[in-house]
Amino acid sequence: MSTRAGANEEGFWRDVDDDVALHRYQTLVDTIADGIYQLDADGYFVAVNNVILETTGYARDELLGEHVSLLFDDADIERIEREIESRLETNGDDIATFELAARTADGDTVPFELRLNPLIEDSEFRGTIGVARDRSEKERRQDTVESTKASHESITSIIDKADIGVCVLTEDSEVAWADETLERYFGLERADLLERNSWTVIDDTLKTRFADPNRFAETILSSYDDNIYIDSFECRVSGDRDTVEERWLKYQSKPIESGEFAGGRVELYYDITDQKQSEGALQESKEEFESLVDAVEEYAIFRLDTDGHVISWNRGAQNLKGYDREEILGEHFSTFYTSADRAEDVPKRNLETATEKGSVEDEGWRVRKDGARFWANVTITEIRDDDGTHRGYLKVTRDMTTRHKREQELESELQRILSRISDAFYAVDVEYRFTHVNERAAELLQHSEEELLGEQLWDVFPDLVDLDEVWDAFHTALETQEPTSYELYYDTLDFWVEANLYPSETGISVYFRDVTRRREREQALEKSEQRYRTLAEYFPNGVVMLFNHDLEYTLAAGQGFDRIPVAPADLEGYQFHDVWPDETADAIKPALDAALNGEEQSVELEYAGREWVLYAVPITDSRGDIFAGVTMAHDITERKENERKLEKTISRLEESNKRLEQFAYAASHDLQEPLRMVSSYLQLIERRYADEFDEEGEEFLEFAVDGADRMRNMIEGLLAYSRIETEGEPFEPVNLDSILESVLEDLQLQIEETNAEITTEHLPRVAGDASQLRQVFQNLLSNALEYSGDEPPQVHVDCDQRGREWTISVRDEGVGMDPDDQDRIFEVFERLHGREEHSGTGIGLAICQRVIERHGGDIWVDSEPGAGTTFSFTLPAARNPTQ
Repeated sequence: MSTRAGANEEGFWRDVDDDVALHRYQTLVDTIADGIYQLDADGYFVAVNNVILETTGYARDELLGEHVSLLFDDADIERIEREIESRLETNGDDIATFELAARTADGDTVPFELRLNPLIEDSEFRGTIGVARDRSEKERRQDTVESTKASHESITSIIDKADIGVCVLTEDSEVAWADETLERYFGLERADLLERNSWTVIDDTLKTRFADPNRFAETILSSYDDNIYIDSFECRVSGDRDTVEERWLKYQSKPIESGEFAGGRVELYYDITDQKQSEGALQESKEEFESLVDAVEEYAIFRLDTDGHVISWNRGAQNLKGYDREEILGEHFSTFYTSADRAEDVPKRNLETATEKGSVEDEGWRVRKDGARFWANVTITEIRDDDGTHRGYLKVTRDMTTRHKREQELESELQRILSRISDAFYAVDVEYRFTHVNERAAELLQHSEEELLGEQLWDVFPDLVDLDEVWDAFHTALETQEPTSYELYYDTLDFWVEANLYPSETGISVYFRDVTRRREREQALEKSEQRYRTLAEYFPNGVVMLFNHDLEYTLAAGQGFDRIPVAPADLEGYQFHDVWPDETADAIKPALDAALNGEEQSVELEYAGREWVLYAVPITDSRGDIFAGVTMAHDITERKENERKLEKTISRLEESNKRLEQFAYAASHDLQEPLRMVSSYLQLIERRYADEFDEEGEEFLEFAVDGADRMRNMIEGLLAYSRIETEGEPFEPVNLDSILESVLEDLQLQIEETNAEITTEHLPRVAGDASQLRQVFQNLLSNALEYSGDEPPQVHVDCDQRGREWTISVRDEGVGMDPDDQDRIFEVFERLHGREEHSGTGIGLAICQRVIERHGGDIWVDSEPGAGTTFSFTLPAARNPTQ
């Protein structure tokens, strides 16, 4: 027989021969309640006991010779092999223990605690012996506190090293064998037990070791009398001796029916101390849980027996239902239901459902002791023992009256909201029965709410079954829980319907409306589009494109397509991003968006080597709703070329004007020197020779002096005109009131001489050159005084704002002028009156026009002969009027 290396070579059965020892081992193996098997060195079964066969469901012939992988997973086998190799390398004596699952013949799995012992002969590994214990639910729960460390050795070491006390009795009730574990459990030597009568051993030796000796002795000896099997008898060793530890033992006893000890018994003592401690902890936990349950006041938590009678009652149940523990225990739980629910057997059905499904949840009205009703959420859970025995139910009740009332209020509010929905709305349940219909829906469906509620959609409108769009929309929505929609003409109700379906777990909400008018508009639009197309196809020098809100082209035409590399067919039905290059699409998209938002917008761009201006405008229906946009693209290549040529011409003209200004400045400047000389000599002649001139000579001299003065004034005016652009000051905020006041002071003598009346309004602040603007006011007011006619001058100065510009007006009631002369007066040296009538150089108004143009404004005159004159000019407002 194989042994572990280093094991005691003395036979386990002392001096018996091998055949007797083998027979005894066989008896012991068949007697032990654990599964035992032996594998060869390659992992193939060479022996299995009956427990292995019963547990796995295999026959002995089906296992012997098969590899252990038939029962265990590859991962578990690799783990076992690594552990065995490690123990062989270290020559460890302790037994390897594993927790794993074995596959049964019918495909199920059985959890095992496996103890392995290697078999060594002549220092060579010969295989393993495994002891497998089926881990029941009770043992697994026990293992969560602390695993029971039961040792299962090979056939050899089971007897000596397994944590099981073993005793074999002969047919005459003599102790034939006892293991070392039994010695340790009871503080005895095996010699004190062997070959003694078991009755005597129990009465004289063993029973005194137990906390309840009489119960122990009565239980064991009665099994001898009746020769019966004891499966599980728990007893406690008191541990009141120095050599005996206190422990709990589980006693098993089985008659031996064959072999050498036929008629005898085998007795097993299992140490279940850890299990009892775990059970004690479990009991404490149970008591703590029951205390916690009793302390919960928000929930009614109580137990029912299998028939539904109350067998426990917590404080929350007392508070919620109003019954004291003493008056409700033993009463049937249907007491808490309304009479209507009891009449419909709701309590009975709830228990049946809980038994069938494990639990049931219910909400409804319940009744308190005082007869008051409350809305309850109730959960009833079936309770079963580990062995599946039905023990009753756990019932948890919560008062949800406040929530239920709020839900009812919300439901009422929802009904009010739904009734105010302008679209037609109705709802159906999962069987397509109407559950809600608002007024608009009843109107369109041509049935009242009372006629529809509770009726099935397909019964009220049977022809809908044949409309695939409707049938598919409803069934797809309910099956996929995704929204669906449809639009079609429904003959029965004689209108186009647009419907949107929104599913939920309880049914479908349907929002629909009559879109007949919209469809008619669309049909009219199609006709209109045909007209558009005809017009667009003859659109000269460009292209016309109609697009919708998805920026998809619905029409493209025009003679300009001959100039670009795309045809109308390349655009119609396509989204604009799919047609144009990215640069072109980016340029035109803002204009398209603006048109769909009701704005007109234009954009210039280059495409296909040509220049275009694109105008985008919205298209509206009769109600003013925007339903599309249209773009008109004109080829402006030639126009842009002409503009560029014009710009070059203007640039040349401006350069020419600049040179002319420079020439005028230089010329006028250079003319002043000889003019001064002429004037000086004329003055000298007048002083020295005035007495020598006759009357005609004096007249001639006067003409010469006057001509020189007029020439000087004209040259100074021309210089002032040329310096407007070159010597002007930078623009800054200017207070026109201050400028006007200064000008009036300078003109005070002329005002007094003419007895003029000048009125002014409050003038604004503008952006400009103060000295030049002063010159404008000086010239216009001087002219108003000069050309007042025979009556005293009446002059009025006012202003008017338009956007970012101010319009300043100087109005008089003087002689006026012919409209045909109004453009001519702004030309240089242009005069409407002779010098005999009015003095002046004829350059003042030209200077005014030049100043105003430098300020970015315009100047004009309104006048009729004899009706006065109004000079008006515009100036930009100051950026910050408060400055």
